[in-house]
Amino acid sequence: MAGAVSALFLLDIKGRVLVWRDFRGDVTAVQAERFFTKLLDKEGDAEAYSPVVYDDAGVTYMFIQHNNVFLLTASRQNCNAASILLFLHRVVDVFKHYFEELEEESLRDNFVVVYELLDEMMDFGYPQYTEAKILSEFIKTDAYKMEVSQRPPMAVTNAVSWRSEGIRYKKNEVFLDVVESVNILVNSNGQIVRSDVVGALKMRTYLSGMPECKLGLNDKVLLEAQGRATKGKAIDLDDIKFHQCVRLARFENDRTISFIPPDGSFDLMTYRLNTQVKPLIWVEAQVEKHSRSRIELMIKARSQFKERSNKC
Repeated sequence: MAGAVSALFLLDIKGRVLVWRDFRGDVTAVQAERFFTKLLDKEGDAEAYSPVVYDDAGVTYMFIQHNNVFLLTASRQNCNAASILLFLHRVVDVFKHYFEELEEESLRDNFVVVYELLDEMMDFGYPQYTEAKILSEFIKTDAYKMEVSQRPPMAVTNAVSWRSEGIRYKKNEVFLDVVESVNILVNSNGQIVRSDVVGALKMRTYLSGMPECKLGLNDKVLLEAQGRATKGKAIDLDDIKFHQCVRLARFENDRTISFIPPDGSFDLMTYRLNTQVKPLIWVEAQVEKHSRSRIELMIKARSQFKERSNKC
């Protein structure tokens, strides 16, 4: 059978004892001071982050920190460390159920309830009840609950995490750039083995308030759904990735990109096109070996895009 806990301490951020409960009578309150001294000595050391600390006097400490409170157990027996650390986390959950939040202030305001809970959650050093709902059925002492300020949900305030409210510009402007790169794999015979296009829609927005923007594409899926001809006018997009501002449900419904844009520059979406692409620039190399010390290379680069494409 796993060993039992000798005592449980609740310490403030400076190591002072706020509450402690002796379960077996083989340790004293001095143990808390010795633990905190050892913790300070190891500050900056990797071992300081270990939740288990051993004392030369034969006492093992296990602790967690929540806000400005240390929850500490001291034991002279060989305890199951994982079980005890889990128990300490459950103690935090129970206290938060009773006091809204576990802090030094909530402990000082509820000494009576804290001792009642500790007596029920641990008996002679062994964990017992740790379910807050069960404990609340027979520990009905009124507890002072801290006032925890809560922010209203984003849906209520119409706030979005990627854009601040109250943005104002004298002139509203939107810039949209489509940036594409071509990836082509060619074998030794000059035949195209694989080709694809990776693109991104890059935006710069300088808009006032919380504007809603809509963008439509000549998407093959949408045009076919509408019964419209797609020959030469539609693109089949793969691996589409949107910025978090895009309403995905709207896009799935009618393929319209609807969004409240962030302020400034961002990538609205990225995509990939699996299509046969004619190389924009074709490079040919001819190698002629004349002797062991002389070699002749002839490199030819030929553009294959239309003349109007190079006009700025």
